Amino acid sequence: MLQADVANHDALPSISIKPIRIGDPLGSKTRRRRKYVFTAQIDERIREIYLHHPNAKSRPGIRQLADQVGIPHWAFKKRARELGLARTKEKPWSEPELAILARYAWMSDERIRKKLKAAGYARTVTGIHLKLRRMRFKCDPNFYSGKGLAQALGIDSHVVARWIKSGHLRAQFRGTARGEQQGGDIYLIREKDVRHFILEHPTEIDLRKVDQLWFLDLITNGFVRSA
Repeated sequence: MLQADVANHDALPSISIKPIRIGDPLGSKTRRRRKYVFTAQIDERIREIYLHHPNAKSRPGIRQLADQVGIPHWAFKKRARELGLARTKEKPWSEPELAILARYAWMSDERIRKKLKAAGYARTVTGIHLKLRRMRFKCDPNFYSGKGLAQALGIDSHVVARWIKSGHLRAQFRGTARGEQQGGDIYLIREKDVRHFILEHPTEIDLRKVDQLWFLDLITNGFVRSA
C-alpha cells in the first residue's frame, strides 16, 4: 500500500534554494533555513496521500516521498498545512490578544490579523474568525450563558433550561441576585459540557439551525484548517 503512495516519483523534480545574503562571500555558510520549492506534480502527490488517509495520525507515504525527492519531512508537513490539507490546533488565546480582538472586533478578520501581528502575535484569519464567533455567544471566555448557547444552536433558551433541569446538560448558577421576576439566576455552562451533551444527545440538535462554523469549531475542540 505504501508503495502505491510514492509510485512514479522518479520523474518528480525538486528544487532546493539556499538564500545568500548580500555581502556574503560565495561559499560562506549561512544559518538561514533553506527554501524548498514544490512543483505542481509534488503538490498533487501530497494531496493524493493526505486525501487517501484523511484521519491518519501519520502518513509514511509522505516520509517515503520526502526521501525520494530529497526534501525534508518537516518541509512536506509545512507544505500540507499551506495547501489546507493538515489541520492544526491553535494555541490558547492570551489576555492581551483577547483585548486586541475585543477592541478591533468591528474590523475585517484580515485587518485584525495585521493588528495582532503588529503587537507580536501570529494568528490565522480562520482562527480569528472562529474566535470572534465563539466570543459572540459567550458571557465570559470560560462559559456560555443559557441564552448564548441557545442563540448558537438556533433554539429557544427554554429548551436549554429544560436540558439542564433534566440533568442531561451540566451547568451551574452564576450567583447573581436576580429574582424570579427577572428570570432567576443565570446559568453558566462550560464548553466541554456543551460538547459532551451534543455527543451524548445528537438527536436533540437541529443542524439546520446551528451556527455552522461555531458548531464545527466546538465539536472538533478548536481544530481549524490553517489559512
